[in-house]
Amino acid sequence: MSRILVLGDINLDVLASVPSSLPVDGEVRTRVVVEPGGSAANFARAAARAGAVVEFIGCVGDDLVGDILVESLNRDGVMHHLQRTIVQTGTIVSLKSNRGKTMLCSRGANDMIDPSLIDEDWFAGADHLHLSGYTFLSEVQRAAAKRAISIAKLHKMSISIDPPPANLISSYGVQAFLAEISAAGIVFPNLEEGRKMTDEDAPEEIVDSLSVRFPVGALTMGRDGSIAWDGKIRSVQHVAGIDGVDPTGAGDAFAAGFIVSYLGEQNLERANRAGSDAAYGLLMKRGN
Repeated sequence: MSRILVLGDINLDVLASVPSSLPVDGEVRTRVVVEPGGSAANFARAAARAGAVVEFIGCVGDDLVGDILVESLNRDGVMHHLQRTIVQTGTIVSLKSNRGKTMLCSRGANDMIDPSLIDEDWFAGADHLHLSGYTFLSEVQRAAAKRAISIAKLHKMSISIDPPPANLISSYGVQAFLAEISAAGIVFPNLEEGRKMTDEDAPEEIVDSLSVRFPVGALTMGRDGSIAWDGKIRSVQHVAGIDGVDPTGAGDAFAAGFIVSYLGEQNLERANRAGSDAAYGLLMKRGN
């Protein structure tokens, strides 16, 4: 059984379907779902459900939402090293409409983590470190990520990173971002993130370019499935589509399913399928 450390963001997710017409100073009925979220925390919960021993490092507010998120980790069997702060817990509002999806982000306590409180003892006996790409966009979280990476290297752990949205990579600077995540051996960009990271357009060319920098990974493409790589080996996975469901967190579930399978079997095809199954399972559950 693999032991995985995860560092990064933990938020409350508010998922809302936006009607085509919004009244000014009025009210409209729509579907709103509230869930425990955060890219790193989503990964941690999904990896624990997939059978790994998981420990999460992050920061939440000393508030009701923070209490809810702590309980969400407990419920899925994730051991946690959570710092608590007077700054409110991070919150994401995801607005899905027929024009696409927009996410409103309040990072809150995520940016208050103290890197000096990360204990090297947590890493003893661990196999893998996973970080959300958001971690590298915040000065304080970036310092925490670098400390975790340096300790993980000392313990000869493998490292994976799930990049942030393409527009945030662009704002940070593509080359600067690639330099920040150079320690990763495994990456999980979606199609737009992959295009931004490589300046390639076709999925196959994106994968070929990424595989030069990162030995293992998967490019997720929503309804078009995923292309995974391990060196020069490729695995293509197709998925069934699900209409009308907010895909927030599906990429995190994919990464978790992939990593748990890959650490256990070192088989690219099965890892790619496990990632797809985990993402599909999350969307099915949300759609019910």
